[in-house]
Amino acid sequence: MFDKETLDKSVEALAKWSEEYKRISTKFANPPVNAVTPKTNSDIPIRNCYFPHDIEDIDFTDIGAPGSYPFTRGNLATQYQFMGWANQPVIGYGLPEHTRERMDLLASEGMIGYFGSYFYNLVYDLVSHEGIDPDHPGAKGRVGQCGMAVYSVEDMARLFEGMDLSKINVVHITSYQVIPVLAQYIAYARTQGIDASELRGNTMNWYHKSAFDGMSCFPPDQGLKLAVELVAFCSKNMPRWNTTNFFGYEIEEAGGSAVQEIGFVLAAAVSLTKACIKAGLSADVFLKRFGFQFSQANDFFEQIAKIRAFRKIWARTMHERFGASDHHALQARIHTHTSGAVLTAQQPLVNLIRTSIHALGAVLSGTQAMEVSAYDEALAIPTLDAATLSLRVQQVIEEETNVTAVSDPLAGSWYVESLTDQLAKQALALVKEIESMGGYIEAELNGWIRAEIETSAAKWRDGVDTGNIKVVGLNSHVSQDEDRSDTFAVPAETEQIAKERMAKLKETRDKERFEKAMERFSIAAKQFSTKALESLGDNQLMEAAIDAASAYATTGEMMSVLKEACGWGPPHRK
Repeated sequence: MFDKETLDKSVEALAKWSEEYKRISTKFANPPVNAVTPKTNSDIPIRNCYFPHDIEDIDFTDIGAPGSYPFTRGNLATQYQFMGWANQPVIGYGLPEHTRERMDLLASEGMIGYFGSYFYNLVYDLVSHEGIDPDHPGAKGRVGQCGMAVYSVEDMARLFEGMDLSKINVVHITSYQVIPVLAQYIAYARTQGIDASELRGNTMNWYHKSAFDGMSCFPPDQGLKLAVELVAFCSKNMPRWNTTNFFGYEIEEAGGSAVQEIGFVLAAAVSLTKACIKAGLSADVFLKRFGFQFSQANDFFEQIAKIRAFRKIWARTMHERFGASDHHALQARIHTHTSGAVLTAQQPLVNLIRTSIHALGAVLSGTQAMEVSAYDEALAIPTLDAATLSLRVQQVIEEETNVTAVSDPLAGSWYVESLTDQLAKQALALVKEIESMGGYIEAELNGWIRAEIETSAAKWRDGVDTGNIKVVGLNSHVSQDEDRSDTFAVPAETEQIAKERMAKLKETRDKERFEKAMERFSIAAKQFSTKALESLGDNQLMEAAIDAASAYATTGEMMSVLKEACGWGPPHRK
């Protein structure tokens, strides 16, 4: 990338700098560890200073231009000059009407998506994540907690009353209740005269997260098939719908490193891509509707380089390995969620500083959408004031800092380009190791993925406990007078109202229609569970699910059918 004269001068400059650095360092009896053996939070060795010859082996085609393959510098040539990233605060608590109130308030404060459309990032509660209803004994104390209590088409009607679903984007943040929730959303849309083909938004399709999530789940092979089934249905019937969100965020939140986050995500994506192709789907079609959610945490430059590295290895893997050639199929569309794991309950207002730095890093990395964690999330569901301030963080960065004037402004930084290259190589090595085990599903079943993340988490925890990793307010600059703001509480009546509504729904719905629809869904689920990947994509399971949802089947009832047909229990291991 540089001529010989420049490289010679670079090496000469390094020598002079090293002499001066050594002279200054001798004045310190106990120099900081990062001054002696610098490394990133992922234990990638780095230098104290970078020069042109540090990236002499990186070909310019690995970097390129914004909007050009391999998209290291971003998906769009214009990046944010004409359109900013989508503001996507996570919203959801209590009853549907509680969540709707927060949706409306944040929209009035400037929460906006692509092309000025409204964008709602909605999370379901702990009850629905487990695939049960509020009248189940296991739901006690969890209704409307950490998400909204939405379990049926009737609840969808309460949530979206008066909204034109064809003109908004809705992200349904679910765990494994993916098919029931999408079926209910489609069924509700039909009551409003809106066809599934007109809907815009996202389904999580998070079956891959059973490899590192401690929740009950479907067996990995059945989860993979369920993911393919949804991708196939949406590819044929919902051209505007984003089918799958690869959940790297939770890998770092569970204690994984930046390398593990992008490496495990790529491995999971390779597994699903293979399966979709086996089911007869076109990579150039279904890849355009895949998306990614990554964490933006404390190691500022590593987190930026991580996103740049992932875009490159995604594009190259999908093109070189699976033959994808469509421009959009090769672009990794990324939603950034600022890290919640590094927020502290101590001195919670300090979290505003952390999240602001994280958000700036996300912008400099070229993300497509962003959620900024609220400063009080280490304590409870965000208050409205805290949620609004999180939105303001994004608005200040976009409107006041001028960082959006230049596409990929860190490109060409000897440090950033070198670190991007290192992260890409290490992540690809991780994918290769997983492939040698037989792929992502096998690596999950033998417990390797979870063990690797747990090892990383334990190392971080030990660093915090020993003080080698500084956390302001926790083991550094500790304050005796804790500044704990008022915390949010889900309205006390939520659980009782949800149970009463559920009882009324089950009492008043058309019993004959419900039973026929559930029988059809049960048959479809049993047939689905025995199918090979090559036989998927006939839409029978999804169509039966939509019929059941239209007959007012609840999330718990539909999940019960899927659990019985496909299996359900603790994370599966050999």
